Amino acid sequence: MTAPEPASAPSRRGRWITVLVLTPVLMLFGGAWFLMYGLPEWYDKVPPPEMLRRMAAHNQDAYRVLDLGPVLTPRSGPRDPAEHHSSNSASTGECYPDGLEAMEDKPLDGVYNVDHTWTVVRKDGSGVRAAFDRLKHHLTATGWEVDWGESINKQNFGVVADKDGYRLSIHWESDSHEVVSLGTSPCARFPDRAQERAYRPAEYLETPNRRLTPPALVPDRRP
Repeated sequence: MTAPEPASAPSRRGRWITVLVLTPVLMLFGGAWFLMYGLPEWYDKVPPPEMLRRMAAHNQDAYRVLDLGPVLTPRSGPRDPAEHHSSNSASTGECYPDGLEAMEDKPLDGVYNVDHTWTVVRKDGSGVRAAFDRLKHHLTATGWEVDWGESINKQNFGVVADKDGYRLSIHWESDSHEVVSLGTSPCARFPDRAQERAYRPAEYLETPNRRLTPPALVPDRRP
């Protein structure tokens, strides 16, 4: 008389099938998790003054083309939002990760970007729209991706332009008679801890030991 096959055999085969099916799925999700969380994002090591020099060069080009204000002398540190006069300032800012890491909403350690802002206060809006049309065409011709925006009443308008990780956001605010610009650099890594301590963003508990000072912005001086 033949002995019956043990009842546990089918269950063992079922477990092996489950393992064979789940292993590729787990490897796929594990690989995706590692790409998002296991690999650090790569940032070039750039001293903050050098990153400001690069950002300011783009702002200088835009300021020259607009040709709407005087020579803007610099000052150290970020702009005071309560001020209402022409200004030219710069500061470091925090950088946040891309992808799933962004859900944690925590700034990256040792990584920064540079904000370069300037404001020109004018007596009125004469010549402003023509200057912005000139700027839009110039930025497009020099390889920037340019978005144009304006209010419903067409009194406020401006451009947002992106190129190689740099962004220029330049607008005319008719109520305050101001041309306002914010230039933002790509994220970079502090070359060393000494520079991080010196230039870390003002949002930290301690203020920076050193402030970034942008160059003067010079108009085109059109006749």
